[in-house]
Amino acid sequence: MATREELQNLARIVEVTKASFDEVEKQIGKVEEVIKEHTITLATLTELVQVGTKGSAGAHFSIGSGVTLPYKHEGQQEGLAMVDLGSGIFGEKPWSQAIEITQQRKDDIIQLRNDLQVQAQALEVKVGEAAEQFNQVAMAIKSQPSENKLPTKAPALVPIKEQDVEEQQSEQVTRRSGKRRGGMFGNELTLDD
Repeated sequence: MATREELQNLARIVEVTKASFDEVEKQIGKVEEVIKEHTITLATLTELVQVGTKGSAGAHFSIGSGVTLPYKHEGQQEGLAMVDLGSGIFGEKPWSQAIEITQQRKDDIIQLRNDLQVQAQALEVKVGEAAEQFNQVAMAIKSQPSENKLPTKAPALVPIKEQDVEEQQSEQVTRRSGKRRGGMFGNELTLDD
């Protein structure tokens, strides 16, 4: 026999699992942006290496807010790039090494994205299963006779005696007088009194 508590627990499970799924989807979106950034960096470094072999390379680099700086590299040797080596430490590396480091990072981030996608798929399946179970329990509860539903047959009316009415009224007066509350301005009477 299905209970309303089971139904509420299943509803909570669906909500929590859906929230987890949404969070993983957001993380996947952020990781996709980082992958795009690494792709652009790799393309730029690769182009600099190819153009640099001709004797000089030039480019404009954006520093944000619509501002770019010109960059010129003279000579046949490979230029240097400042690379974040981790923990806030930067080092100068030749372009080819910067490409290797960036490619390795991109590969690691792609693996992270793939792991997140597997996690998202598992959560999506779990949400579907929990929702299906919720629907089944809801249908089971709906088909059960409920104590909370109004009876289809009206209850028989019991005649009320005058003495019963007087007793009920005197009980209400006794309860009210024992529950005297102070009004907003001291002990004045309120509408509740």
